[in-house]
Amino acid sequence: MSNLGIPSKEKCKKILQKYNTPANVIKHCLLVTEISEEFCNKIDQIDKDLVIAGAMLHDIGRSIDHSIKHAIEGVRILERENLDPRVISIVKRHIGTGITKNEAAKLGLPVENYIPSTKEELLVSYSDNLACGDKRCSFEEILELFIRKFGNDSHVVKEFHKQKEIIEKMLSSN
Repeated sequence: MSNLGIPSKEKCKKILQKYNTPANVIKHCLLVTEISEEFCNKIDQIDKDLVIAGAMLHDIGRSIDHSIKHAIEGVRILERENLDPRVISIVKRHIGTGITKNEAAKLGLPVENYIPSTKEELLVSYSDNLACGDKRCSFEEILELFIRKFGNDSHVVKEFHKQKEIIEKMLSSN
């Protein structure tokens, strides 16, 4: 049974199609969902329906914008769809490894905190980073990419390490 306002995987596919989400983006969303589900199957005390919906819909904003602002476009779309605010929050906070208020201002996003704050938000953000388009990447491959792009001491690299540590703790506490 699905939670109220949390769409099933099939309903998510229909929402993605309704907004003409490109096929390659849908394929990516399916991979992020697959990775997320694998984690969920090993973690107790996580809302799997919420994670699946968030993973399926995290990039719906790419039907409008392919920049970092796709998260904000996704929020607008899903608010119109009247979805559970927790699904919308996953979409808002999945970008990068989380974005601080200061970074948001520099990137032209509404100035607020985009750091994942729940287990479900964190899991979708982390799974998204492990999905390179429609192919899986290892933590090490993404870490190397982030270091090259942002520098070893960057917020992105530090948060990626932190996400991995938190997920490993969730996995080992079962």
